Amino acid sequence: MLDFMYDSLETVKNLKHPNKKMYLTLTIAIFVIVIVAGLFFVLADAIFGEGYQVFYQIMTGQA
Repeated sequence: MLDFMYDSLETVKNLKHPNKKMYLTLTIAIFVIVIVAGLFFVLADAIFGEGYQVFYQIMTGQA
């Protein structure tokens, strides 16, 4: 059990932590992905919402 703990501590000591540039790049990438995904979902909602309205009007004879 102690061997496992010592090995784990050695592994943690050998980890490479990100620098400031890596943090900034990752943060910008996350914001871009969130914005693109948000725009995609808004567009998909608008398209399917309008499609549903047309379908509903056809099925109820209000067209």
